[in-house]
Amino acid sequence: MKAIMKVNRSKGVVLKDIDVPKIKPDEMLVKVKSAAICGTDIHLYHWNEWCENVGAKNPMVIGHEYCGEVVEVGNLVKNFKVGDLVCAETHIPCGICFQCRTGNQHVCNNMKIIGVHTDGAFAEYTVLPEACAWKLDESTDPSIGAIYEPFGIAVHALQAEQVAGVPVVVLGCGPIGCFATEVAKAFGASQVFAVDRNEPRLRMARQMGADYTINTNTDNLEEIVLSKTNGLGAGAIIELTGSEAALNSGLKALRKGGWVSLIGLHSKKTSLDLVNDVIYKEARIYGITGRHMYKSWYAADEIIRSGMVTPEKVITHHFKLEKVEEAIQLAQSGDAGKIIIDVD
Repeated sequence: MKAIMKVNRSKGVVLKDIDVPKIKPDEMLVKVKSAAICGTDIHLYHWNEWCENVGAKNPMVIGHEYCGEVVEVGNLVKNFKVGDLVCAETHIPCGICFQCRTGNQHVCNNMKIIGVHTDGAFAEYTVLPEACAWKLDESTDPSIGAIYEPFGIAVHALQAEQVAGVPVVVLGCGPIGCFATEVAKAFGASQVFAVDRNEPRLRMARQMGADYTINTNTDNLEEIVLSKTNGLGAGAIIELTGSEAALNSGLKALRKGGWVSLIGLHSKKTSLDLVNDVIYKEARIYGITGRHMYKSWYAADEIIRSGMVTPEKVITHHFKLEKVEEAIQLAQSGDAGKIIIDVD
């Protein structure tokens, strides 16, 4: 089969012909239909410090956001069959650690990540553990199936507390930020403020239902949010930039008693005004990694199938498998929304 490989620590990836993988008894072989580019793939492409810190593997097939058809099942697989359309929870839990046994598989102590620690899905076939498989309706567009995983991150962030009737600020309007904008509206947010420095991304956020878009190159985030909330500030902040300046601006715009979901990964230690922006405000801060297994998945599936959200609006480009390197370069430029790799 054809596969996109990260062969060593040097910049770039390689298209190679490799053997179709073999499955274990609790795994399935999936024929990949569509995959999507993620920020993780950009890290791996460059092999930066993040890759070393998380113990990423090479050589390895990269890619982890995908949708495909089950073509073989192991003899211990109970809930899936050949022909099922599936997508993947990319956090592989061990099932036996403290976190796994107390309802927190998504932060398993021994967690491995598909496409980071095990071979991924930028390939014609990939292996999927049954514990990580999500069955889709057979009518699902594979491009939509491929973005369930990042869409679920937005759902997880907005399930931290009640959103209905709450003004929400979304910091960062990349694909997950745009998903978060639409999810916030679907969950009943009274107002959604989408914040970025990239005007095309702000336009996309408006398409996803943002009530106000704020370009921090020219606009004052705190002043605008306070003016639109009778001086109270936002009830919730969803932070996706990994920027110290953006986070601090968001905290200034947070009302007393508000809450924050942190998704963006910071490249270095971050300074906060803990006294004024957290302690005196009694702000509640949640770290968000991936999706809650499987609370986030059930909610994401329900709202996508109901038509309450239109995540396909975030998809801006399609590439063939052979053009993954070009797709990664476009993704890192910031001039695209979600990029789909058409495999089948």
